[in-house]
Amino acid sequence: MEINLKAHRCPTAQVLMNRILEAFVASDEPELVISTIEPSLHRNTLGRIAGLELPLVVNEVHTRQISDRDLLSWQEQFDEDDFGDVRDIVCIKVIKTNKMMDEVNDPRLIRVAN
Repeated sequence: MEINLKAHRCPTAQVLMNRILEAFVASDEPELVISTIEPSLHRNTLGRIAGLELPLVVNEVHTRQISDRDLLSWQEQFDEDDFGDVRDIVCIKVIKTNKMMDEVNDPRLIRVAN
């Protein structure tokens, strides 16, 4: 599943991300990629997953430069004030995980016998 948040900034980007994560958890899709210009959305995604104890993990994060094609597609829907100060798009890849297995393999929860 790939979702492009285009030039949405917070708080709208946050609200959309919350809805997207809920839909992703309920779906049969194994992975989700959210593309955004909002620099805080990676941190917010991690917080949302942890706060709601969702069976998800951020698997990969990378950036790419905003292209002329991106700019053209945003001009009709957004003001340049929304994206004029941003140079990169952040792509956040989220995958489903087996929460039980994560807990079993969490090194903080492994007890070492003396």
